[in-house]
Amino acid sequence: MKARLSLAFFSVVLAARGDVRLSIQESNGLANLNYQCTAGEVVRSFALDVTVDHGQIIGVTNYFRGPSTAAARGYGIFPASFRDNIIVSSGSSANWSVTTYSPLAVPADNPAGTLPGLNSSGVTLEFGALWDPAIPAASPPSSGTLCSLQLSQTATVTIAANAARGGIVASPPDLPVTSSFTGALVGPAILSATVLNGSITVRFQDGELESAPSVNGPWTGTGNTSGVFSQPANAVPGMFYRVHQH
Repeated sequence: MKARLSLAFFSVVLAARGDVRLSIQESNGLANLNYQCTAGEVVRSFALDVTVDHGQIIGVTNYFRGPSTAAARGYGIFPASFRDNIIVSSGSSANWSVTTYSPLAVPADNPAGTLPGLNSSGVTLEFGALWDPAIPAASPPSSGTLCSLQLSQTATVTIAANAARGGIVASPPDLPVTSSFTGALVGPAILSATVLNGSITVRFQDGELESAPSVNGPWTGTGNTSGVFSQPANAVPGMFYRVHQH
C-alpha cells in the first residue's frame, strides 16, 4: 500500500530575492553536482538537465535520501522515484534505502521534457526537500552536493534548469530566484602546457602524468599526481604527455 508522505515545507523570507549557483566539480573522475544559495534563500526543489559532450553518463551516486531533518539535512525526495519505489507503511515511516530509489526522472512521464537517462549523453534529475516547519534547523543546508555522476570517458559536463519540470523552486515559491550554471571538464585530461623562462609546465587532472618521446610511446610515468608538473624545456625536446588514471 502506498500513501502520501505528509510533512510541511518550512518557508522563510530572508532576502528580497534569491541567488542560486549550480556547478560541476571534478573529483577523481566523478562529476559532483554542487549547489550554493548565496542570499539566505532556501530552495524547495531542483529540476536539472545534465549533459556531456563525449561518451555517456553511466551512473548516479552520493545523493541524500528521505526528508530533511535536524540530524540529517538534504534534498532526498525524488518525485517520480518516490511514486514508483517508496512505500509509506504508517504516518511518515518509509524505507528510503530501496536500491532503485534515485533522483533520475522517468522519461515516459514527459518524453518531450526529459533527457534519455543513464547510458546516454544526458540525464534529467529531480531533487525535492521536505522538512518539519516546527523545526527550523531541519531545512536543507544553503550549500552542498546534490549527487555525483559517473562518466564513461573524459567529457565537458554542463548543467541547465529543466523548465518543463519546474526548474529551481524557492521556498516560498514566489521568491524571485536568479540562477547561474557552471560546467567543468571531468576525467583524466591535460589542462594546459606552457613554456616560461626555460621551463615547461603541464597542468593536468585526475591521474598520473606520463611522458613519451613519441605519440606512440613508450609511455613512462612521471610519478606526479599533483596536477602540476614542471621541468627544463631543453631537457626533453619533442616530449609528449598524457594522463593515466589508476
